[in-house]
Amino acid sequence: MPTRLENLDSDLKFGVASALLGLHPSHTFDQKFEELQKAGFRYCEVLTADYIGWVRQQKPELPESTCPPAWAEFREPDPSDSEIWAALSTFAPKFTALANQYGLTVIVLQPLNHFEGWPEGHEREEWSRRKAERWLSLCAELGVEFLQVGANDRKDASADDEKTASDMRWLADLGAKQEPPVKIAYECWCFGDLRGDWEYTYKVVQLADHPNLGLCLDTAQLALSPTYGWDPLTGTGWSLPEYTSMLTRLRALPKDKIFYLELSDVLQPSPPLYGGSKFDESAREDDKGYGKGKNARGKWVFYARPVPLVGPNGGVGEGDGGEEEARRVGESDAARVVETLKAIFSTGWRGYCMFEVFESIYMGADDPDVPRRYAQACRKSKELLLNRVEELSGSA
Repeated sequence: MPTRLENLDSDLKFGVASALLGLHPSHTFDQKFEELQKAGFRYCEVLTADYIGWVRQQKPELPESTCPPAWAEFREPDPSDSEIWAALSTFAPKFTALANQYGLTVIVLQPLNHFEGWPEGHEREEWSRRKAERWLSLCAELGVEFLQVGANDRKDASADDEKTASDMRWLADLGAKQEPPVKIAYECWCFGDLRGDWEYTYKVVQLADHPNLGLCLDTAQLALSPTYGWDPLTGTGWSLPEYTSMLTRLRALPKDKIFYLELSDVLQPSPPLYGGSKFDESAREDDKGYGKGKNARGKWVFYARPVPLVGPNGGVGEGDGGEEEARRVGESDAARVVETLKAIFSTGWRGYCMFEVFESIYMGADDPDVPRRYAQACRKSKELLLNRVEELSGSA
């Protein structure tokens, strides 16, 4: 029986990941939060690296992290860096108050990565647990509802499913013991060779069998699945039969295991990466630095995730195409966000829908208009998505 999807606007809680409002140092939290307030949003998720950067601005004399360089992500502190962790804790109330000043609640801290799946005795196994203890304590101090865990994409994190589930069960149990409790939202990362599909993360959630562990479903990660999604190197994949089969699996999810959604579109890789795409030059530059070792999907999720139904560059487009080009590309809905949302909503799930788009070329520009442009693009996208999903439901 078709499911009518009415009153979605009142049943869903839309928010925005603050990182998408600008990646340049000139894009401050004050500016981002102000633009979110103007766009009518009440919820946001915060990148831990951005919070660490903000704390360092408050206390410039903090020492550098002693985290092993090969293990560090964006200057994150080692679990043993007590002075840094103390500062992160001390400034948590000030940061929460800053968000509240603009009518915002921070609901997600993200992402705890490279946590689970290390084989017994691996040098990073125990270290990762000590790191997680630090993160969860910080989550509680910030009052966030969720800690997002990105599925471990390291090839040497090769433990079997039972060990991976055991790790996630341990984390979920620790999160439940925080005051206030912190839920663990497990997200597949499409660029991982071992854990790139949401079906895998759900399998782990089932094996772990803990009420404090559920899924973060990201529409872009689904569309770039290494099993059936777009392949940025060939421009193929994401066929209608495979997508339809995936929707059937989504509809079978128990709604209590969906903790929240992340929304972004994906540009169809045509021409493909390194085959004439507009991101080829950036990819080759990144191969020399931060992007070295990242596979094509790892690059595509950073370059080519525009605001759904609005299009590239926050709806402005690029080159001579301008807004018309952005509208055309946005309406193409290459990630099939509308149909995916309808399938998820058909489970009866209602909750947080967080925009998390990444277009690093545009978002990283030294342009003071980036926060406003993307906040307003998300506002427009919310309206378009709600209308399209309800229209699709009515025609079902």
